[in-house]
Amino acid sequence: MYTVYYTENDSPAERRIGMVSAPNLGVAQRIAELQFVNSTILKVVELTPPERDAQFPGARFIRGEFRPVLYHDEIH
Repeated sequence: MYTVYYTENDSPAERRIGMVSAPNLGVAQRIAELQFVNSTILKVVELTPPERDAQFPGARFIRGEFRPVLYHDEIH
């Protein structure tokens, strides 16, 4: 997935953000040009996937928020 920053030719002062799915940056740029017609593409940036280990390891959902487990014996 790639984030596309662009402006429409009718309102160049207003920056917009879109997304495209592509196998690489070159293809993403080309798809963005085709998808956002009558626009100026400012930048195309690849989204970095989140690291699997960083997603709440050993966390508990308490009162509407995730809280980390402090000790291994607390994991049930």
